[in-house]
Amino acid sequence: MAFYISALQKCPYLPDQEELLVLSDPREMVGNVQYGQLLQKGFRRNGSVAYRPMCPQCDACISVRIPVAEFQPDRGQRRTWGRNQGIQIREQAPQWDAAHARLFAEYQYWRHPGGGMDEHADRLYREMIVETGGVDARLLVFEQDDHLLAVALVDVLDGGVSAVYTFYTPDLPQRGLGIFAILSQIEWTRKQRLPYLYLGYWVASSPKMDYKKRFRPLEGFVAGDWRLLSAARNRE
Repeated sequence: MAFYISALQKCPYLPDQEELLVLSDPREMVGNVQYGQLLQKGFRRNGSVAYRPMCPQCDACISVRIPVAEFQPDRGQRRTWGRNQGIQIREQAPQWDAAHARLFAEYQYWRHPGGGMDEHADRLYREMIVETGGVDARLLVFEQDDHLLAVALVDVLDGGVSAVYTFYTPDLPQRGLGIFAILSQIEWTRKQRLPYLYLGYWVASSPKMDYKKRFRPLEGFVAGDWRLLSAARNRE
């Protein structure tokens, strides 16, 4: 498979930094086996393209994963789990769904106002959620009383489950739906008898990423190897 280097662009996580990515050839389909190998090397997937940061003056992006057999929720996570037990979760194949697309657009307007994603939500929904290339992708759909609350896109690979993208209603901040979605994906990964849930990139100095360090134990891909991250666990 051929790989390309992106142009320098503004970093989405750190101010005054520029981002450089290694990208797989979009003309070549990334299959399950090949993507599973890339995931082990710190790559992620967006639509049909695998990518990894290769910034010339920064190595802050660390690919992280949870060993699900060892995970134990902290007190705040247990509360979030408890307050959302009325939610039903069903699995389906990625496909266009008008209700999902509306929720995706609402999430972008709330989460990324003025960042460009909210202005092209319909196209991004197709590219990020519907178009999955050759990877075994599933949607976990969160509903309560026939109301759509959240959707999580996951990839199912031999070495684990990759949490690709989750979007949820912004109208229920007290429910902690983002955290609940991760806790649910941990349980779903256990049921698949797979060892890891991959959470994407973690940037220690980015407030947007703080929630990831709450999931312990947490392993990071550092200096070409997966190792336990030693940051102290926060508790409420």
